[in-house]
Amino acid sequence: MKKILFVLVLVFSITLTFAQKNVRQTASNFLKDGKLDKALEAINQCLQDASTAQDAKAWFIRGNIFLEIANSKDEKYKSLDAEPLQKALESYKKAIEFDPKKDYYEDIFAKLNWQRNNYYNSAVDSFNKKDYKEAMMNFENAANALSPANVADTVALFYAAACANLAGEKGKQKQYYIDLLKGGAKSIIIYSSLADLYRLDKDSASALKVIRAGKKVYPDNLQMTLSESNVYIFFTDVPKALSTLTIAAQKDSTNYLVWNAIGINYQKIYEDTLQAQAIRNDAFPRSEVAYMKSIKLKPDFYDAQLNIASLYFNSAVPIVLKANGLPLEQKEAYDKMIAEANRYYKLALPYLIRADELEPNDMNSLNSLRQIYQSIGDTEKLKVVQKRILELRKK
Repeated sequence: MKKILFVLVLVFSITLTFAQKNVRQTASNFLKDGKLDKALEAINQCLQDASTAQDAKAWFIRGNIFLEIANSKDEKYKSLDAEPLQKALESYKKAIEFDPKKDYYEDIFAKLNWQRNNYYNSAVDSFNKKDYKEAMMNFENAANALSPANVADTVALFYAAACANLAGEKGKQKQYYIDLLKGGAKSIIIYSSLADLYRLDKDSASALKVIRAGKKVYPDNLQMTLSESNVYIFFTDVPKALSTLTIAAQKDSTNYLVWNAIGINYQKIYEDTLQAQAIRNDAFPRSEVAYMKSIKLKPDFYDAQLNIASLYFNSAVPIVLKANGLPLEQKEAYDKMIAEANRYYKLALPYLIRADELEPNDMNSLNSLRQIYQSIGDTEKLKVVQKRILELRKK
């Protein structure tokens, strides 16, 4: 009796399996006929049965049905599911999981790649229309489309990050770069851009961690050194900033940005009244020389012109303040100090004039010029500058 019962159970099980495979075939037929609602109903019935719940072909058909729903123009079918594409990708992932022999892998990959290309082309179209947020999402979808097949689409994800930057989606941009690195992508742009995003978030530990990882891959790369120095500059770690900038200048002595940054950091030391006077005195000519190198390399670089002018100008200001605090009877001392201040003002003047030529509407250089002309007694030029300042304030 037990043997007969076993045989009966086995036959019943085989019958159920065949029955569900017939339902699976019915779903496939409905799909071919474009009857997506009936196809979906049939395939769901098939997969709800324990005998076919792990059937790779059934999951493959389910993926195809949802993919057709996702791309259908018919509202009757589009309304069948709120997230058809996501269901399609999940179905394909299940199909691959239950298909150790990879009988359906190539067909699945072809379907996924077709969908990926649709998203990619839509992304390019959105980008050309300057709809960067829409382009970002389409590039992201393009990258995700191949994930069920365990294929990393680093190209689409990289473009998604670029569009996120243009769209001002910094959080998205950061996550894309993190995902790219996790996926094994290697790029100086990824490392330096991700570090910069962490820097802007005031997360120095994460920024430096990314930079160090990048320097292991690109140990002699200038951009990685500059990214590291930017972190130290941002967090006002002047000694470390100067250390990395010095290395950067050794790697590329023609980089005007590096020399300008070196000048800025030495100027910070010079203007730091908590530093020993000997250290401050040493920093002044180093800052001066660095700015001059930057200007020599790029004469139309506004920042360096203004920065070296500020080095001289800021040297004059405390002298003027000190002179103004002297008693009236100390006229000789006062005149001597004002003469010293004017010496610095005159050093700043040609660089301020050049900065003003490069950026005519910048109030920083105009206000400084007004103060210098007033101090050195150049009334004609003072009138011109004051007039320009008033006109700009009216705008």
